[in-house]
Amino acid sequence: MDIANTLKREVYRNLHFKGETVYSVRKDGLVEGHALTIIMDGTTKRPVTFAVGPKGNQRVRDEERKNVHAVIRGYMINAVWHDTDEMEHALNTCEYFREREMSKRDGYEWKQVTYNPYKYKTFVTIEEGLPVFTARKVIVGKEVWAQLPTEQVQESN
Repeated sequence: MDIANTLKREVYRNLHFKGETVYSVRKDGLVEGHALTIIMDGTTKRPVTFAVGPKGNQRVRDEERKNVHAVIRGYMINAVWHDTDEMEHALNTCEYFREREMSKRDGYEWKQVTYNPYKYKTFVTIEEGLPVFTARKVIVGKEVWAQLPTEQVQESN
């Protein structure tokens, strides 16, 4: 069995948690839990991917009712699970992981990413509004941060 496949997950924002930013984590199509922060890591051959189902996107626009059609896929290396009994500790841990994982890497830079089905058909960078389809590393939390190739790396391809 390939160990990497045991870490493969799909992550999407769960809107049923009112007033909180919580994500559902799916493995093999089944929700295995709810998390406040997820760290996903990729490689050149297997990057973290940002996927939006075009039919689901159009259905949201037509019906003005949200549905699960946008996910982040990759290899989960760490998570802070939603635990109502230990929320203060969990929130502190989220910040710790974010600071620890946002290390510098030559050829890459961290960009904040968002998705709004009423405005976009893909995930986009917040600053430039550029589409995002893959990333080297992703931190999913109150905000979503993606480690993307710098312009020099993109020009050399």
